[in-house]
Amino acid sequence: MIHLLLLLSFLISGCDRLFLEEDLLRRPKAKRCGECHTEILREWEESRHRRAWESEKFREESENYSKRKCLPCHAPVQVYEGEKPELRGKNLEDGVSCVPCHFKEETEAMHGPLEVWSPPHPSRRDSSYERSNFCGSCHRNTFEEWKRAGVEKTCQDCHMPFLGKRDLIQKFPYNLFHLAKRRHDHRFPPLKAKGEDLSVRLEGSRIVIENTGVPHNLPTADHGDPKLYLIAEVRYRNGKVRRIRRVFSPQTETALPYREPRTVKLPKGRVEEVRLRILRRLSWRKKPELVKEVILRTPSP
Repeated sequence: MIHLLLLLSFLISGCDRLFLEEDLLRRPKAKRCGECHTEILREWEESRHRRAWESEKFREESENYSKRKCLPCHAPVQVYEGEKPELRGKNLEDGVSCVPCHFKEETEAMHGPLEVWSPPHPSRRDSSYERSNFCGSCHRNTFEEWKRAGVEKTCQDCHMPFLGKRDLIQKFPYNLFHLAKRRHDHRFPPLKAKGEDLSVRLEGSRIVIENTGVPHNLPTADHGDPKLYLIAEVRYRNGKVRRIRRVFSPQTETALPYREPRTVKLPKGRVEEVRLRILRRLSWRKKPELVKEVILRTPSP
């Protein structure tokens, strides 16, 4: 059986043009790619990339798509490493889909991080898909923040987590000629909010808060409006209780850079303890999620 498959593979590889599906090189909709890459399509359909154009929030912020400078990254023609894309003219509802990221007009081939053989369309290995510069084509502010952080971990390491070795293709008979390969998540999940990513301490009459775990500003966005909320109940030694609330966001330029402590001044008085909660709200979600809850105490005199 193995020898038969190898023979068929050899015969097909010698007749690539015979098995070429020309429409794949004419910028089809994402669901066309999903006929073979079914699992990857399902992941992408859960992503924010899928909703990049149709998001009601984007429709509002772009004033019903009238702000032209905002549009290209939400429905690009092609994405090149380090270059701002142009707006495409069709299939806008697909948002940031398979073709803009993987098809290159000048080579008439699909590009990606793996070496693969694919009779329906030419494929080329391209190392740019493993570098943060590729993501920085659209996520420019976050990319600059990441560069200042000076870490080796890339955008893909966090936002395209490794899923193990899986089949790239599910369509018969092409699935018979491929071994499982390293696969990464095409849902592009946001980082899970974790308390250990934030350090907080009490220094006299101020709270010191530091982003110690996320190698870009927290929160971050080029145009959206995510927020980090600090809510504190301050108890004083004279029995008084004061409540304070602070908001950190990219829009007000108050987001927390990586490993740069920020201070929150408390109302005057001899502080005994602070009951502190930190919450995060992503741009597209109405309700915030709890990130950290802690009680900070002043040492006894």
